[in-house]
Amino acid sequence: MPKLDNVGDEQLREPDRAPRLQIYVARHCPICEEARRLARVVRYKFPALAVDVIDLTHSKAEAGEVFAVPTYVLNGRVRFLGNPSEEELCDLLVRELDSSA
Repeated sequence: MPKLDNVGDEQLREPDRAPRLQIYVARHCPICEEARRLARVVRYKFPALAVDVIDLTHSKAEAGEVFAVPTYVLNGRVRFLGNPSEEELCDLLVRELDSSA
């Protein structure tokens, strides 16, 4: 796994450029608890990243093109249907933060 030191420092200086991860979940979804855990991990490891956990149980209007939960959307693009491993998610975020710096 890539080293996380200094990843996203540029986005911390310019928060409007920060990548945004949206994780869509629902209350009735048993595997969505893992999605919530991954959101906490990502917030800790990537403070420059905007992370939103959107519960579609209460806000179906925000679903857009999301048709299953959990769904991971990075900068408007669906990246995972279902939960990725922590390593897969972190690797993707490191690449995204490096490319947007």
